[in-house]
Amino acid sequence: MGRDYNPDIRKNNPLYLVRQAQELLNISQSHNNASSLIYACLDLRIALEILDLHTILTSVGNDDRILLIEDSKPKNGIDKIGRKRGVLKERYQLFFQAICEVVGVEGKSFDFKNSKDLQYHLSSYIHSYYMTDDDLKYDSLIMQSAREVINRVITFIKNSLNYTQTSGYVVGLEISTLPEEDKLLLDEWKNTPNMDYEYLKSKIAENVKNRDK
Repeated sequence: MGRDYNPDIRKNNPLYLVRQAQELLNISQSHNNASSLIYACLDLRIALEILDLHTILTSVGNDDRILLIEDSKPKNGIDKIGRKRGVLKERYQLFFQAICEVVGVEGKSFDFKNSKDLQYHLSSYIHSYYMTDDDLKYDSLIMQSAREVINRVITFIKNSLNYTQTSGYVVGLEISTLPEEDKLLLDEWKNTPNMDYEYLKSKIAENVKNRDK
């Protein structure tokens, strides 16, 4: 997901859409333009959905990704495949983060719950059919509150990505490649709510040590 930005060539990646939203914020402020705020909300909603989908895609091999993308297209498709795969749930994401910490690679859990909450807030501006003409004025309370939501979403997206010098990318855990003992530990972790995170990391470290013998 490169950081290069050309407003005339649209790209479906979160960093492009973040930059697009930032440009729209600048336009809205320069011209007192509420429409630019609404379009910024739309682009950021798409960016969050891309993050959701790509997080799911990292859990499967290349052969399965085309099918998952097709399954994601209908209404609420991302939510449906997310529930089916389970990779957007907090316990799965924390397991992935624990593995990264133990083996010393870059990666962090994705806060899907926060993503959905931010999508909900953005939707209140995108679906603006209920707003009055006064609501749609740039200096109205509801339009100015959109700026705060937009900035929160931009921060969330930037913090959710990993980076090289030139691009941002999503990192995940392909379940099928996990050693059997790690799959068993993942199941135990998901089904044992009171298992401590540090204890989980110690069990992962133990599995890694045993494989290195």
